[in-house]
Amino acid sequence: MTVPAKMRVGNKDDAAAVLAIYAPFCRSDSPVSFEIEPPSLDEMCSRITSTLEALPWIVCEDSAGRLRGYAYASQHKTRPAYRWSVDVSIYLSPESRRQGIGKMLYEKLFEILIDLGYVNAYAGVTLPNLASVGLHQSLGFVEVGLYKQVGYKCGQWHDVAWFARSLKEHADHPAEPVTFARYISTKIDAGAGLEL
Repeated sequence: MTVPAKMRVGNKDDAAAVLAIYAPFCRSDSPVSFEIEPPSLDEMCSRITSTLEALPWIVCEDSAGRLRGYAYASQHKTRPAYRWSVDVSIYLSPESRRQGIGKMLYEKLFEILIDLGYVNAYAGVTLPNLASVGLHQSLGFVEVGLYKQVGYKCGQWHDVAWFARSLKEHADHPAEPVTFARYISTKIDAGAGLEL
């Protein structure tokens, strides 16, 4: 096992490696993602850069510089009262599963989201997926709902379980969340760089 060397902020140059991890989940033999075809390289570049304007996208590299996995946050809903809540996603390369990398990525993501001012994190898991359910539960997520037979892929209907995790106390007057672009620019100005 190669121990991951570092976590850092992702960027558009990671798109090919991110796509290599993500694409198998899109294909017809995997219900994990409800996408049917993998996105193009240009589309993945766009997803990473547009996410980073507001929210974190982090990657984990091993000591040889290979991308082992990534995690990111996305807007939960567009209506303003939802703005303290995010959806979170994580994907790992096959050789990186069950090595603690997913937990490390999620813990770093949560740390950043708390710094940004977010209060709630939600994750959807296509069932059955015991590994993903176990990971989320081990990190304090609790199941809050089930979308029965909500997606059709791989020749059958699939349920999606929704999990929730409080990131911080639900204050009576929460401060407005800060964009990730602003947050990371203050880190760079302080000389911290993009390694996390």
